[in-house]
Amino acid sequence: MTVTLFILLLLLGLITGFYSGLIGTGGNVILIPALDLLFVYYGIDGNESVKFIIAHSLFITVFLGLAVSYRQYRIGNFHMREVLTIGIPGMISAYLVSEFIKTSNWYDKSYFELIFLILLILLAIRLLFFKRKENEKQKTSNNKNLYYIFLGTLTGGVTSLSGLGGGVTLIPFLTDIMKKSIKKASSISIGVIMLLAISVSSSYLIVKDNHQMPEKLPFQTGYISMYLVVPILIGIFIASSYGVRMAQKISPLKLRIIFGIVISTLCIKMTVSLLMR
Repeated sequence: MTVTLFILLLLLGLITGFYSGLIGTGGNVILIPALDLLFVYYGIDGNESVKFIIAHSLFITVFLGLAVSYRQYRIGNFHMREVLTIGIPGMISAYLVSEFIKTSNWYDKSYFELIFLILLILLAIRLLFFKRKENEKQKTSNNKNLYYIFLGTLTGGVTSLSGLGGGVTLIPFLTDIMKKSIKKASSISIGVIMLLAISVSSSYLIVKDNHQMPEKLPFQTGYISMYLVVPILIGIFIASSYGVRMAQKISPLKLRIIFGIVISTLCIKMTVSLLMR
């Protein structure tokens, strides 16, 4: 690995870690476009790159979610019951969809980018044009657990198809439907995302002997290269705690604005990429 590549990967980890700690979305909206460029550098493009992007994005998210959730626990903002109720059914659906994608060629890069773009647009519209008052009471319902199970199952599928980690569906549902505060929703989101990422990454790490898979990355196991992951993880562990601390000081309105700006920027990038194909 060249010094330049190491510094770039470390910088990617620093940005991703800080953003994830601040917003609670897993940081995949930053990782995915960056990983796409990285794999082009290694000669991986087209449909096969989708599997590499999703695998690396969510494998990194396992450690990212662990780091941020630990910081949330230390400051008393970790919600185990909601994380497990949403996360366990999500892990099942995420693994099943990942296995289907991994063992087939139907899911090409155009589908991946289109789903990614649609989710980003919907999220940007919600964040920039719809605002929930923070003093609204939280939703109480006898069917709350059923809502959580449905949300987990849906989020698991979305995570496997987009590589986004699920924050794009979790946070709007928790804030707008379940009436959670943005800070509580962000904490639940990152905990669930960690569980979903474990499920998806295990699928891409374990590849059957008879499955034809290109080995184009250094120190590659399954679809994941530890060689490329380590510098990113170093940056994430350094920066994530700063993002969590900043999130406790900044107003919910500013969090939404930051989230919306990042998503809107990525929407423009993905639209240009699709139009150029």
